[in-house]
Amino acid sequence: MSPEGRGRVVVAIITLVAIAGFASLVAWPDAGDKPRPASAREFPEGDGKPIADRSCRTCHSPMLVTQQAKDSTGWEKTLTTMKNWGAPMSDSERDTLRTYLLARYGPRPLPPTPATAPTPATAPTPKR
Repeated sequence: MSPEGRGRVVVAIITLVAIAGFASLVAWPDAGDKPRPASAREFPEGDGKPIADRSCRTCHSPMLVTQQAKDSTGWEKTLTTMKNWGAPMSDSERDTLRTYLLARYGPRPLPPTPATAPTPATAPTPKR
């Protein structure tokens, strides 16, 4: 392949990577009305915080956990895997931790689809 051809391939690859990155940012649902902690250095308060501090921090920081958005089944699978890998928790603690993680780091809501987004005719009129 000629140097010009290689240059075109490199530019094409960089362009595709940039487009894919931008598309993933645009398509990624935001947290909606579900609050996420401002800092991922600590787990938020709740019944499962002491368990998370003891069991999850054994191997990684809260940042890894706070980036997740799993449903109940997803958290159950993750906690089972972590327990099998040696995370210290009893079965009852695992249930408490799953409930805690689901409440704070459950699935993110999907963005509104065009069919459910308000149209100008149905959008509320601002008060003056």
